[in-house]
This record gives sequence, C-alpha cells and structure tokens, in this order.
Amino acid sequence: MSLLTHGSDLSLAPMVRPIVEQSGRSLKNALTKLVKSGFTSVQLDATLSGIRPRELNVRARKDLSALLTRNSMSLAGIDLFIPVAHFTDPQQVDRAMGAALATIELAADLGRVPVSTALPVAELTNDVKSALVEAADGHNVRLAIHAESDATALANWLDEVDLPALGYGLDPAALITRNSNAVDAAHQRSERLTVARLSDAESDSATRCVIGQGELDVLGYRIALDLAKRRQGPVVLDLRGLSDPASAAVSALKTWQDAAFSV
Repeated sequence: MSLLTHGSDLSLAPMVRPIVEQSGRSLKNALTKLVKSGFTSVQLDATLSGIRPRELNVRARKDLSALLTRNSMSLAGIDLFIPVAHFTDPQQVDRAMGAALATIELAADLGRVPVSTALPVAELTNDVKSALVEAADGHNVRLAIHAESDATALANWLDEVDLPALGYGLDPAALITRNSNAVDAAHQRSERLTVARLSDAESDSATRCVIGQGELDVLGYRIALDLAKRRQGPVVLDLRGLSDPASAAVSALKTWQDAAFSV
C-alpha cells in the first residue's frame, strides 16, 4: 500500500484561540498541549489578547517566534475575523482597516505567512480594496478572503486584481450551512485557493461540529486540497463553535489521517 500525494502540505494547523479561551491556558501551555497531541503547526489569531499586533513590539514579535520554535511549532498563518460590517460602517472602517493593515505587517514579520479574513466584498469601497491589496502585495503576504455569501463579488475582485497577494479562503462549515458543497468549491477555486480550512457542520441545524460528524466528505475534500497547486499549507483546523476544541482537534487529526487515500 502506498500513499498517493501530489506533494502538497496536508498537515493540520489548529486554531489556537478556541483552545486558549476554552481552557484558560496561556499560549505557551496551549502550544505544549497541541505538540503532545501530534501537531507541528498552529494558526494564530490577531484578535487574541497577547497576540494583537498593537501589543507586540519588535522584541515581542521575536519572542513569539522563539516560543513557536522552542515548541517545535511552525506558524501556518494568522486569522483576523472581525465583524464584516465594520469594513463598511463609517464609524468603524478606520479601526477595522487599521487592524487589517497591522495584521498584514505582523504576518510579514512572522515569516510572511498568509492572513485569513472575512470581508463584505460587494460593499467595500475601491479605496478599502486597494489599500488591502497594496499592503499585502507590498509585504509579500497573501490574503485568504472569506466571502461565502459574496462568492460572485469575490470572484470578480480576484479577476480584476490578478495578483498572488489575493486569493480564496475556504471554510467547509460555512459552505455546508449555506447548502453548498465544499468539495466542489475546493475544485472550482483551486487555481486561486490560498488557505483551506478543515471544518464540518450539520446542514439541517447550521451548527459546526467535530470533523466527520457532519456533512463534509472528508476524503473528497482531502483529495481536492491535494490537487490545489497554489494553496499554501498546512490546512487550518477550524475549531470555532466547538464545546471542547482540544478534544475535537485530536479527533479531527485521526479522521484526517485516516482519510489519506492509498492503493
């Protein structure tokens, strides 16, 4: 039996924020727990206390990198999920853009890792869109945009910009709850898929769940991601909305590894 692979990185990088918040652990303790569970990379969150860009000076950023290295952890990327309405609200847009631009800079400082964020693409002004693209392109950081309810607008924006700095973010649970097929979406967006997440949901209840307990075709999704040549790995293990994210992460790792196809 031999594992079939196209050479892409299909390892999992759990979101650290849900684990820190659910357990009350420090980032250091959360990393230690994830290493013991078999993970070698992690996804940070720019809204988590202690990791917010405004809280990290040059020394603190070096310390954060050193903490990851000491725990034998690589950094997959950074999430910035703030209310999408803030990007169009005249009273909130400056703050939202400040957070986004600061996160792009932090991502550059931490190894030019990709930034995943959700945007109301159809409602964004040209100035906002231009500022985001210019910042990402200037720092050589890729933006993975989540716009599950704005798929057409996002596709048009990607066609218009046509730069490596801008690409798709893919969240299966968000698609499933909208009665869309995550495997089909992964194939359709493969040429511009920047960051893929692993998540699952029950379509009837619109509730996120542990991987393998919802509607996601895990094997089909794994194959689709392996074929997405421009995707940057690892695959982000999305633990939002789960009651026990640490245990869910361990379960997801086994389910994902079991889905490796062989002949």
